[in-house]
Amino acid sequence: MNKQQYMKIYRNTYRGRKSKRVSDWKRAGILFHDYDTLYDIFMETTHCDFCDCELDTEYKTRKCCDHHHNINDADNVRGILCHACNIKDVMGTIEIYENKKSKNLI
Repeated sequence: MNKQQYMKIYRNTYRGRKSKRVSDWKRAGILFHDYDTLYDIFMETTHCDFCDCELDTEYKTRKCCDHHHNINDADNVRGILCHACNIKDVMGTIEIYENKKSKNLI
């Protein structure tokens, strides 16, 4: 068995899928103190943390690990969202609203 054949088989194992997911998160700038725990949370999450829709493999309802893009030196995960909520950056909008509210700007 050559390396290419081995990698094709490995990518379809639990460890291979987990390794790929964590590598993708790191490449995207997602920081978390324990990626094993984050992976477990991600896999166990069945509903969007914002809109509560059931997560599946469809485009708009697939799972996304939402993170704060401006934090690059500490944990920056905000939640597990559906793709629709993630692209609308609903968690970022909530942060802005809560920040303005706490400063009595609204």
